[in-house]
Amino acid sequence: MSVSSGFALICSSRAEVAESLIRELEPLAARCEVASGRSEWPAEVPGVAFIDLADASQPVREVRLAYGRRTELVAIVDNESVERLIPALAAGCGDYLFYPINPDELGLQWRKHLAGEGGTGARRPGGLAGHLQFEFPSRVQFVREVVAEVVEACERLAFSGSRATLNLRVAVGEALSNAILYGNQEDPEKLVRVVAALSAGSARVTVTDQGQGFDPQAILDPTRPENRERSQGRGLFLLRSLTDEVSFNERGNSITLTLRE
Repeated sequence: MSVSSGFALICSSRAEVAESLIRELEPLAARCEVASGRSEWPAEVPGVAFIDLADASQPVREVRLAYGRRTELVAIVDNESVERLIPALAAGCGDYLFYPINPDELGLQWRKHLAGEGGTGARRPGGLAGHLQFEFPSRVQFVREVVAEVVEACERLAFSGSRATLNLRVAVGEALSNAILYGNQEDPEKLVRVVAALSAGSARVTVTDQGQGFDPQAILDPTRPENRERSQGRGLFLLRSLTDEVSFNERGNSITLTLRE
């Protein structure tokens, strides 16, 4: 059976999660179906399956086995289930979204899905061995290509087959998405620049956008009870959880991620 790219399967028994996703996906012309348990997974192959990591009845590996690699798996993670994100990515999830759902982030995720895996030709202005550089317009179709190249080089030059490699993939993808969505406001005339320095046991990746920047010290702590329903700060919290060091330039439009094996 062929995959239905516009069909989104929502794997969650939490009504509030399913309703939130449906509400935000319908304006994007997505056809949605909810499965509160594995017995309700449809025979039709979805283009995307959103898997609620807070719901133990939705095992990632079984969703992957049910639909194969034709279906893109996206983890839905909240503050209570964030520790399950890396195992979910290792089990087959290709990406993730935070709950409560941010409509802009979901829209970016859906456009990445529709853009597919094709090469997009992100420009690489030189670079020495162990030193990669990319420049590309603020379009979501570049994210997967650049992340894949950075991770492939990391596996050859820095650390191979380790949890650090998976952390790097998630962290770089998050930084690129933030640069496109929040830094450059998805303005295709503005560029995103990536510089990766890789050596044995260490990776340092800098992502710079052409936006106005921000003050990272002003970002709310999403782990505090009063902030748990807010969307602000969750991406930065995740980056700090996945990497050994996160730093910004003075303007706040350039982030450097450092990982060590």
